[in-house]
Amino acid sequence: MFTVEPYRYTAKIFGTWFLFTLLAVFSAGILPSLLTIPAAGAVVWLTYWCFDCAYRTERFSKYATLRMFTNLTFAPGFTSLLLLIITYKQFKLSASLAILLSCIPLILAASIYLFLYQMRSSKSCLVVSSQRVEVIESVQQNQWILGAIGAGVGTLIYPVFHAYKSPTVLLMFLFSMISVFMFFYHRNNIAALRALKEREQLEGKEYTFMEIEELRSKRAASWIGRLFANKANH
Repeated sequence: MFTVEPYRYTAKIFGTWFLFTLLAVFSAGILPSLLTIPAAGAVVWLTYWCFDCAYRTERFSKYATLRMFTNLTFAPGFTSLLLLIITYKQFKLSASLAILLSCIPLILAASIYLFLYQMRSSKSCLVVSSQRVEVIESVQQNQWILGAIGAGVGTLIYPVFHAYKSPTVLLMFLFSMISVFMFFYHRNNIAALRALKEREQLEGKEYTFMEIEELRSKRAASWIGRLFANKANH
């Protein structure tokens, strides 16, 4: 999740921007009178976050937070969008009730995250060395559990599709299962990032990238990078 590849660094960040901007546009298109302003505000906030990570910050935890946000939020976000389509377009519920129901996947995702956030891990994929963070990709334990989850999801797909005869409902169900899987799969990464931020706060320091020289060179070679250069190195 946190691996930094200088040649793909900005591509990953703006892939996040495109994905969630698309989600915001689709949401606003369903209920433009109610969701256009919130969607626009979300896009502005996301744009600032992405540009800050891509061209300004040298703090690793900021980038890692964006990567975690991407991996853990995309599936709940699309689940919420599909639920909005189902409740408003198919079931013809009122706009306010449809929006309220569509928030349920996001609330459940936040609850799962808060639960996992309290957990600790004996191993961390983020190792601090000389004020830099090295990402060590760990091998996932309990692979049989992940296999069992995948098999269980597969056996549930057909009954859902057979019962509702709706591709939208099927997609919502799939994204719901993906959401749960992603939270479980990245539970150790959640603990690692939490530990890193706590260490930064405790020591009063901000740790940077192991590949910071390559990132600086890449930014310096771009006119956008020079435009948004953060001379304070925050």
